[in-house]
Amino acid sequence: MRSLAVKKLYLETAPGQTRLGFFGSDDRLLDVWFDAWHRPNLMETVHNVRIERVFASQNRATATLADGVAISIRLRKSDASLVKVGRILPVTIIAAPRHGKPWQAMLGARLASAGMILLVGVADGASNIALSNNIPSEDRAGLTARLLAEAGSELPSGFGVILRRGGSKLTDFTAPVSQLLKQWQDHANPIVADQTGCIYDSGGLLERARRLFGDLPLIDDPAEAATISALLDDEIAAACQPKTALSCGGNLWCAQSHALWSIDLDGNGVTDFDRVFSEAAIEIPRQMRLRAMSGPVLVDLPRLAPAKVKKFRRALETALGDDPRQPDCLGMTRGGLLELQVPHGEMALHAVMQEQPAQDALAGLRLVMQQPPFKPVKLAVSRAMAAWLEGVGRPALDHLDRQVQLVVWSDDTHNQSAHILG
Repeated sequence: MRSLAVKKLYLETAPGQTRLGFFGSDDRLLDVWFDAWHRPNLMETVHNVRIERVFASQNRATATLADGVAISIRLRKSDASLVKVGRILPVTIIAAPRHGKPWQAMLGARLASAGMILLVGVADGASNIALSNNIPSEDRAGLTARLLAEAGSELPSGFGVILRRGGSKLTDFTAPVSQLLKQWQDHANPIVADQTGCIYDSGGLLERARRLFGDLPLIDDPAEAATISALLDDEIAAACQPKTALSCGGNLWCAQSHALWSIDLDGNGVTDFDRVFSEAAIEIPRQMRLRAMSGPVLVDLPRLAPAKVKKFRRALETALGDDPRQPDCLGMTRGGLLELQVPHGEMALHAVMQEQPAQDALAGLRLVMQQPPFKPVKLAVSRAMAAWLEGVGRPALDHLDRQVQLVVWSDDTHNQSAHILG
């Protein structure tokens, strides 16, 4: 079975937007993150914010970042005594906007790797060692003792650590805790406790990725840049379509409603069901990552014998184990659907690409950057793209080191992409 473990990264820094591609051992794209100038990626950033409103019955509060961005803060029962209107508290951004909702945050300053979560600002006398609730009860005592012995002495006053489910198999707890501490101490901003502002800016896409996946090789050959950039475009375009073809002839159909994601496995007349399910057990987790599915995910499968259901679920859960979001497989619903639960995080891929005309205009600027330097470039764009580039996207246009002339095509009735003239 093919692994979905990330083996190398591709960082594309272009005017107006950075993209980070995650590739597996077979050079297939597994995931892609975006950081656009017009909508900066705030994931895992830490801020001091002033609480504006508290909705106790909904277990949430609202606040505004120093730059005016609205956030919604998820509250736990233990937060009730802390969260008061007007109080300044640290929060960590944990999920991008979706369905008109603002950025989502949780109370407290934290920095996460694949196996550990570093807690910052632990109160004197409070426990600074904890385990994820998803770690089985029979393993908790031994892991707690190990964590205390190996990482306890590494934690300065005011710091704590949570062992994530994905960290339970680590052979060394000291190194990952020390690495998170160093990153925090090297990059945290000195913010006074009663002032609002950014405490930690997450370090950007590449630093975030390496916290999760380690020091993976970076594809940095300039000769490959145009090819990989085009590959990203093609894979993203394919992942924005509902149908994904399996090599056996079957199909996956992926769709998002306001409440959940659905995936339908369609054999499409293929009689070799073992092959269909074997491929689906790998492609479903890949599509979940590539499309940035989150929340409830329901999978509709053709009817299987109980033994084949167990085999498929084992293969699926193994593949899901490579997803840093650590999805949960909840089992079969009464209606016969396989239910998965994925923590919210990055903005769904199709939502990013629906930022029109921004994404079309940014794709045009990437084409301009591939042209020979010191030569004027004519870029054909739609009226909407031109308006965006002259307005919100102007900083990206000004950042180009090439002379660009925008040529607006007269017919906006066709779904065309920006392209180079001449």
